[in-house]
Amino acid sequence: MALKAAMVMSIISIVMLAVYGADVISAGPQASQAGKTGFLPMDASTRGSIFGIIPSAMLIASFFITRKEPSNLLGILLIIGGGLIIVGTGVILAMQGNQSQGGGRVAGEFGAVVVIGIVILVLGGIKIKKSRKANPAP
Repeated sequence: MALKAAMVMSIISIVMLAVYGADVISAGPQASQAGKTGFLPMDASTRGSIFGIIPSAMLIASFFITRKEPSNLLGILLIIGGGLIIVGTGVILAMQGNQSQGGGRVAGEFGAVVVIGIVILVLGGIKIKKSRKANPAP
């Protein structure tokens, strides 16, 4: 039961991250300066909290609620989610370019997000490794 819940949480997280990325891309590179938003009617901070923090927490939670259950699929979903976080952060950073004020603070925030993505990637790798130990190949 916990494995199914974790899979659903991971899939929802991946969809939320994809929506977040699509919204950022649709807003365009000058969005923060022009006060423009994408198709989601919210500012960047709210969008980041809802479509960034919540999916990240759900991905991490999906690993820990199934820590004793082997699942290659869940490991793959975690890797996809972590990869989306890392790639999405890179896209946002590239779109902003040198336009942001307070560069050190912004770089620190993006660095923290990348670290969270890396942690999720590692958790996915651990889940796959444990799954292979539990179900050795014939």
